[in-house]
This record gives sequence, structure tokens and C-alpha cells, in this order.
Amino acid sequence: MMETQITQAETEEQHLLSELNDEGGGKKEKKKKLYELNELHHLVNVLPYIDSHDSELEKNAKQLVEEEMMLMNKQNEVKNYLQSFDIPPSVYAKMESSLMPNELKRCEQGITMQKLNLSSYNIQGEQLEEEKNLNQWSNTLKKHQIVLENLHNALINVELMNKYKEVMWSEHMKVFTHIDINLQNNIKLLKDQIDNINKQRKLHQLSYVNDLSALQNERNEYKRKNDIVLEEIKRLHSENLRLRYRRNVE
Repeated sequence: MMETQITQAETEEQHLLSELNDEGGGKKEKKKKLYELNELHHLVNVLPYIDSHDSELEKNAKQLVEEEMMLMNKQNEVKNYLQSFDIPPSVYAKMESSLMPNELKRCEQGITMQKLNLSSYNIQGEQLEEEKNLNQWSNTLKKHQIVLENLHNALINVELMNKYKEVMWSEHMKVFTHIDINLQNNIKLLKDQIDNINKQRKLHQLSYVNDLSALQNERNEYKRKNDIVLEEIKRLHSENLRLRYRRNVE
């Protein structure tokens, strides 16, 4: 019992000390969530693949874009919406080890890019003369070392090719086999789609045969009746002329 009371007393003292420390040091900083550690976490809500939107909102947005495009076409001008925004600083342009600053300056000045210097690999015209000084001999030695290293790498590639040529060629042919199979499947799929379209067109044409036949019969019937009416009109016209002639004669 005595030990329990001592433990409880120590616990109460620790709580009191922690409360005093909190009051003396001010408010404790609120612990941030994991996604809040990112400085731009508030922009996550504006991503289109995270935010959900209804069809009405999408319709209104498209309407606004169409109105803006019509206005630009009418005024014959293209608005620069980013004119008021500063150009964001490039991380690579500030790095000392980056090639971006020099390349950007070269592009701004319109200077063409220098071609790759292959003179180090050309040692056929080198002549070993005793009159050369130490620097010339050193440069010649470096050129020969570069060519020797290049030939060594080429020899390694040839040895690897000779060692694994059957396996690599087999893998290479497998890739082309898969490509051929995919192309054949695509061709078959397209042919099936064409056949289905032709079948649907044929079915539609057959379904319209009865309607077209009925319309054709109705047209023929109207034509027959029109012929009868025209014949009757001709007969009445002839009769009218005959009666008028008789009246004039009498």
C-alpha cells in the first residue's frame, strides 16, 4: 500500500511539472498530419483526378471556354493569360554543375551547337618525331590511350556477342514474334469489326425492304390515279372544245 501511494504521488508531481512547463513555454505546436508537411498540400484539392465534379459544372466550364474562344476569334487576338505571372525559377539553371545556363545563353544568342570532337580517335596521321617536346608527347600518349580503351571496350562487346549471340538472338526474335502476333490479332479484330458493320448494314437494309416496297406500291398507285385523272381532264377538255365549237357554229 505504501509503495502504491508513493507511485501515485510521483505521477501527480510529474503531471503538475508538465502543466507548469506547458504554461511557461506557451502553447504547444499542433502536430501536423503527414500530408500537411508538404508546402503545397492545399493545391491537392484542385487536381482534376481527385476532385469530383458534376456534369453541369463541366458544361458551364466548356461554355465559358467556347465564349472566350469566340471572343478571341472575333477580336482576332490571342490573350496572354500568363503575362502578369513571373517566370518560375529553374532549379537546374542555378546549379553550378548544370549545363542548362550555358545552353540557354547559347540558344538566346543563336549560336549553333559545337559538333562532337572526334580528333582524339584519329591517330593514323600521328607521326612520332624525336623533335616533339614533352607536352606533345603527352598529348599523343593520351590519344593512344583513348583509342586503346575504346578498342578494349569494342573487344569486350564482340566477346559478349559471340558468347550470348544465340540467347540474345532468340530473345530478339521473341520480341518480333510477339509484335507479329499482336499485329495479326489487331488485323483480325479490325476485320471482325468491318464484318460486323457490314452485317448490321445488311440487316438494316433488309429491315427497310418492306417499308420501301410499301412506299413504292403507294407511289405506283398514286401514279395510276394521276394518269386516270389526266385522261379524264383531257376528255373533258376535248368535250368543252367541241361544245364551244358547236355553239359558235349555231
